[in-house]
Amino acid sequence: MQAQATSQLEVTNPLYIELVGPAGAGKTTLSRVLIERNEGISVGPELELRRGKHIPLFVNNAPFIWPVIRRGNGQSRRFTWDELKSMVYLKAWPQLLLQQAKPDATIILLDHGPLFKLATLDAFGPEKLQSQAAETWWQDTYALWASILDFVIWLDAPDDVHIERINNRDQRHAVKQKPKQEAYAFLARYREAYIRASARMAALDGPTLVRFDTCLLY
Repeated sequence: MQAQATSQLEVTNPLYIELVGPAGAGKTTLSRVLIERNEGISVGPELELRRGKHIPLFVNNAPFIWPVIRRGNGQSRRFTWDELKSMVYLKAWPQLLLQQAKPDATIILLDHGPLFKLATLDAFGPEKLQSQAAETWWQDTYALWASILDFVIWLDAPDDVHIERINNRDQRHAVKQKPKQEAYAFLARYREAYIRASARMAALDGPTLVRFDTCLLY
């Protein structure tokens, strides 16, 4: 009986797929194409504080980051508001996905999802996140998402292609119109963080990682 229930759960639960990659990698284009071709594919809901109904979920999960932000290296810079939000979102987001899951969904796409947030915090977060005091938070968060994510699709391209795409987009970006060496360093830092985050997920039997070079798609 238990084996039958497990089998049914595996069939009915949607696959969670995160799209990652630098700005201009083609994440939005790919998600749009997938959704147009399959009605069972949808983009997962975002946790948004401007929506009043999401505030209790945020508040209930905020205490989980307190041990990290109050301890560690006293010389470390303070967390930014975006970093604090990302840390809370990483804990609260699975609950939102369950609450708003569509019964007919077969695949849920996550853009700017957990691997992106973890890699960003790793690459650009304060030194306090690299302290031993923060390691428990990292371990718990990676374990949580390794049990949820099924696939990570990593879209990438040569640096010069990314830089051109970033400069030609209307959206703001940290290295838009900046010297090439600065942009190269930024992209390298992101890739290294993605590699570390992917390795930690893999060590926990996490999602399957698939990488695509999107150089020829534009």
